[in-house]
Amino acid sequence: MHPMLQVLAPPGLLYINGRFCGETDSGGIPLTRDGVVYLEYKPLDAHTPGAALKLTMCGGLLTDGMTDDIYAVQWPGGLLELEFRGGAAMDEVVAHAQIKTPFGQLQLLEREASLFIGYDNDSEVELPVAGPFSDLNLRTQPHPTIPLVAVTGHGGDGAFTVMCRLAHPPEILQTIQGRAIDWAFDSAAVASPRLQIATPIQVSRDWLEMTLAQDHSGAARLLTNSAYQQRFASVLGVYDQVVALRYPVPGLAPIEWGVLSLSAPQIGRVNAVGFVGETDGETWRIDRVISYGGT
Repeated sequence: MHPMLQVLAPPGLLYINGRFCGETDSGGIPLTRDGVVYLEYKPLDAHTPGAALKLTMCGGLLTDGMTDDIYAVQWPGGLLELEFRGGAAMDEVVAHAQIKTPFGQLQLLEREASLFIGYDNDSEVELPVAGPFSDLNLRTQPHPTIPLVAVTGHGGDGAFTVMCRLAHPPEILQTIQGRAIDWAFDSAAVASPRLQIATPIQVSRDWLEMTLAQDHSGAARLLTNSAYQQRFASVLGVYDQVVALRYPVPGLAPIEWGVLSLSAPQIGRVNAVGFVGETDGETWRIDRVISYGGT
């Protein structure tokens, strides 16, 4: 497949081999599968630094590592994504979720690659989880004795759930690494969270995380045939992180995730992983695992 370039950066002009090819938000730019491409980025803001890059392509893949504040991700299907991260972007506050509580509007914020929960700058609490973050959610249900809130999502160490007591500021009660949990609260008890039935998306994510952690016995319990665990794991090969598939692969499978591996300094390569499974009415298990690199 012909590789395409997507540049994520503050507004600016892009030049390929000295020729103007559009602005940073103008969509994909065709690249050669083999050879050298010279990319120049000229920001419209005088305070944002520009960049000139030499991109060496081989078989549709970028072979050179990135430097400074430039990062690359090679997605399935031939899309090469370059992200220019400046100091101003790292200081930017990103609001991920908010919810009404008896104490006011509770917000989930990301700042300088850290996650915070609170009502304003004086009552923020930093959550004990590492980024980069995705699939973040904030849920709460008033309780007569202990009002609780759950922060779920995925970070640099995988899926997580952080349970907090609603107060001003919120009080962290428990951090659960390894899975993001959908909680239901029993109003008859002080605090009795119980797991809801796992969805196919949760099961497939859990299987990838367990396989990454070399917990093959735990991962095998999520398969319809546990004897296939090593076979399915070998299909994926070695990877460093599970990520949401930003650009889905049409027709791959009903459930899709991405597995990212570092191929060079500041370059990540993502393979798409598809899952086919079946349910007995209560539990969904995996029948088949499909890997697609797109190269």
